[in-house]
Amino acid sequence: MKRWGRRLGQGALLLATWGVIFEVGLRLQQYFGPLDDLEMESVSLNWESDVLNHKPAPEKQNLCVYGDLTGFSYDRQFDANGIRVIDDKALLAGCRKPMSVLFMGDSFMEGYDDENTLPYQVAKYFRKERDICLKTHNAGYTSYSPSIFIPQAKKLLPIVRPDYIVVDVDETDLYDDFARYRKLIVRNERGQNVGVKASPIGHACSVGLMEARAHPLYLQRFAAKAWLSLVHMPAVTKKYRSDDDLALFGYSSDQGTNLEQKYAVPLATFRHNLQELADILKGYTGDGSRVLFIFHPHLENLQPDADGRVWNDLVSSTVRAMCADNGFLFFNATATLKQRFGGKPEEYYWPGDMHFSFEGLEEYSSAVAAFMASEMIKPHD
Repeated sequence: MKRWGRRLGQGALLLATWGVIFEVGLRLQQYFGPLDDLEMESVSLNWESDVLNHKPAPEKQNLCVYGDLTGFSYDRQFDANGIRVIDDKALLAGCRKPMSVLFMGDSFMEGYDDENTLPYQVAKYFRKERDICLKTHNAGYTSYSPSIFIPQAKKLLPIVRPDYIVVDVDETDLYDDFARYRKLIVRNERGQNVGVKASPIGHACSVGLMEARAHPLYLQRFAAKAWLSLVHMPAVTKKYRSDDDLALFGYSSDQGTNLEQKYAVPLATFRHNLQELADILKGYTGDGSRVLFIFHPHLENLQPDADGRVWNDLVSSTVRAMCADNGFLFFNATATLKQRFGGKPEEYYWPGDMHFSFEGLEEYSSAVAAFMASEMIKPHD
């Protein structure tokens, strides 16, 4: 009995020793990194919105829905209407009456710091190349899609009163509209989209992180985050997303036949949202030439897979058809960027991330600006 008691004591001491080592190690990585953030100071529920599903705030927040791997740190500020606050004094210096452009989109539109965003780069192009002043309003935000653009446009158009509107729609939006937001849309008695409720999945994630943050020991926080990520969140996601939901980019990489028929249900949702958005934009502008929808390629649209195939045009062709039906301008940057990126398109995206690098964003912005200058905004406007 004494021998077993001594072994148990030694085991307990060894376990405690390793516990201390891991606790110290986790605190050191937090201080020098962190590789895994165990402070989680930015996590809150301030992101929740029952109109836009999730909304930006002046301070940086962890939304549990999107992260970039740029390796750069930068600050982003937003006003009370969810529009980026930037320093564009240099671009507007000496301008008496700049034309106003509202930009809507997701993280590709939101961009990075002030100058590394599509709206800023477009305004810079027009000032330098065309001597035209643009006051840009960047309303892009991570994971926004047409279903959110609808209540967002209703809110912003009477406030911003833009001369032109640019909407960025991409491969992720078919998934977002159908899988993320379809069941969260609130409609009035006329069936109109009046808001997209906050996600119960995102809510559960934020609450879980806040609960993990409450533990005094970093080792406890690490274990709580692991349980949240590996056990709790998969169960919550399965509860709120049925088996018929799309796999992100599964429809993009599908090389089968009759894709319109195969994805008829999600495409119907996507088309309905695009048309409802189009009705709002037409109601505001009256003239379709003042509305531009843009589409950008992901790396897989440009770089062939092992079988020599790139992603299909299911999403872009759907957006193009909507624009044709409503008299809107449409620019698909895929062909232009394929030429500009040459044989190494991967150099224009962040490694391990779907987003453009700074160089890729600059090329994309230049292509969009050139199209706008040619087809949309003229010196006499």
